Amino acid sequence: MQEALAAAVVMATGWSGEGNFVNPMCGSGTIAIEATLIALNRAPGLLRNDFGFMHLKGFQETLWQALRKKTKSLSKRTIEAKIVATDVSEEALQAAQQNAETAGVRHLIDFRRCDFRDTPVPEGGGVILLNPPYGKRIGERRELEATYRAIGDFFKKRGQGYRGYIFTGNLDLAKKVGLRTKRRIPFFNGDIECRLLEYELYEGSRKPTMDEPLCPEERSP
Repeated sequence: MQEALAAAVVMATGWSGEGNFVNPMCGSGTIAIEATLIALNRAPGLLRNDFGFMHLKGFQETLWQALRKKTKSLSKRTIEAKIVATDVSEEALQAAQQNAETAGVRHLIDFRRCDFRDTPVPEGGGVILLNPPYGKRIGERRELEATYRAIGDFFKKRGQGYRGYIFTGNLDLAKKVGLRTKRRIPFFNGDIECRLLEYELYEGSRKPTMDEPLCPEERSP
């Protein structure tokens, strides 16, 4: 997932640094890193030294540097929120930690190698966000059905007090989560139409009524 999309997805959850942020299946760490930068109130592209507009006629270098300095002064150095990122792949986790180091936020993220089911969920509530595989091939989709069901179980058992989110490009697999969606926010990941699904996390189990499907298809207005 590209940085801009990851930041947009985090912002769509409404998380801005209040509460905790838990990112199982973190992959290369993009979502967790962008969440940390948002919590620090760090402006996008602050580490970037070259923009297209800098090569336009009339660009004022002095004004630009003054703006950058002011923006940096508004950034926080620490945050109270706990940010947890986990992945079962050692290779992915190493890449995530390196990317976080490059972004200057490695010390603010609790990286751990484990199955997403074993991800530590701090007390205090907040956001849990997963970006599981979409399953492009038939066989792969069947294997992923168990994964999506397990995500639903993880939400129910460990997510009380949190807002749960799944970013996916496969709504058929999302139905296997077994929880009613509260919101469905459309996104595109490249040319793949995706949804950010928000789930109500509650104690115990709750079955939907006949007119309340687990993952309702969008209806035309």
